[in-house]
Amino acid sequence: MNEKNVFINCPFDNSYFKLLKPLLFSLCYIDLNPQISETSDSGEIRLHKIKGLIEDSQYSIHDLSRMEPMKVSELPRFNMPFECGIDFGMKLSNPEEFANKKFLILEKEQYRYQKVISDISGNDIKAHKNDPEQMIKVVRDWFKPTNPGIPRHKEIWLAYNEFEYDYEEILKSEGYDPKDINALTFSDIIENMTAWIEKYKMK
Repeated sequence: MNEKNVFINCPFDNSYFKLLKPLLFSLCYIDLNPQISETSDSGEIRLHKIKGLIEDSQYSIHDLSRMEPMKVSELPRFNMPFECGIDFGMKLSNPEEFANKKFLILEKEQYRYQKVISDISGNDIKAHKNDPEQMIKVVRDWFKPTNPGIPRHKEIWLAYNEFEYDYEEILKSEGYDPKDINALTFSDIIENMTAWIEKYKMK
């Protein structure tokens, strides 16, 4: 396992993008490497990709906040609980290899998970309240005990707002919709964040 890799399990749609960007930015800002599956192959191959990312990541962040349908006519999304289960299963089945594996489980409300997936009680479960700044605070605070030198969440939040302005202006100038999660690949977004943060910290 790479001690700087963080496997991300979350929704990949435009309504969640406002939370995904500060989540990724927070990890990049504290010098961690977000790991997201971007394969468009068949389900079986995608599972192999996810398994590989989980195996290579000391940390995992699972956002289970989409337990209810977005619209009345829709069904709930179960990809996130499914991938969370894969991660837990790998750790439980091989405790020696994954002894240092750590999970952060995110929710919209602090105790709502108990109604649908009570078996995860006792793990680190934090509520982001669908708020970008709260997302940064939750992620930053979770890593603080093992990373004493990381800045306070307000510093990361202020830097993120500057990045978001620059990011939107660049994408607009290149003809992309900055609100579209599919405008760039996640690899491109992470590379842009990392480069921007390096310049920002040199000021």
